[in-house]
Amino acid sequence: MATQTKTQNRLFTTEMLFNKNSIFSALLALVVVLILVRITPVSVDPVVKLVISKNRVSITNIYQARDIESSREVMVDRLELLEKSRFRHPELGNVAIFNDDFFVDVNHTITVKQADTYRFLMGSDDGFSLRVDGKLICEHLGDRPYTVQVCMIHLSEGQHQVSMSYFQGFGNSGFTAQYARGDEKPRWFGEDSSSVKF
Repeated sequence: MATQTKTQNRLFTTEMLFNKNSIFSALLALVVVLILVRITPVSVDPVVKLVISKNRVSITNIYQARDIESSREVMVDRLELLEKSRFRHPELGNVAIFNDDFFVDVNHTITVKQADTYRFLMGSDDGFSLRVDGKLICEHLGDRPYTVQVCMIHLSEGQHQVSMSYFQGFGNSGFTAQYARGDEKPRWFGEDSSSVKF
């Protein structure tokens, strides 16, 4: 009887150790996964290229002469660069590095599948300009709080060159661009639709 009890106690102790080791191993694996997730850089599909240029002097107008100190290129999936009143991408975070006095230039070829009148919804804090095939469609020259401006253009079927410039002076910032054909729901610039391919 005593031998049987000792054997049962050893088995019970072994099971407890096994269970503790299993729990410890599972927790250790979870910690490793969390560390890997934390150190792996966030990425998005590289659809639209931004050229972000830090100006040496204050910017007050989208067309003022540029005195560029440094530039960098960043690829984003869509032009949704407004989070908490700052020039931030929802997944990538702060893509500008600079807080004030920088320009952003976008030059992108789109393919229009269906000829029609298109709306571009241009949101900016501060100024911007939008050109399609070299023709000025709309602009805002100076400082302003974040505001969305609707710009209309008839686009034929085929390829079109879209050029956008944005500037951030000081304070809050943000730049967004959406498009829609006719009365369709707007999509972010960079997202394909039945009407436009990026």
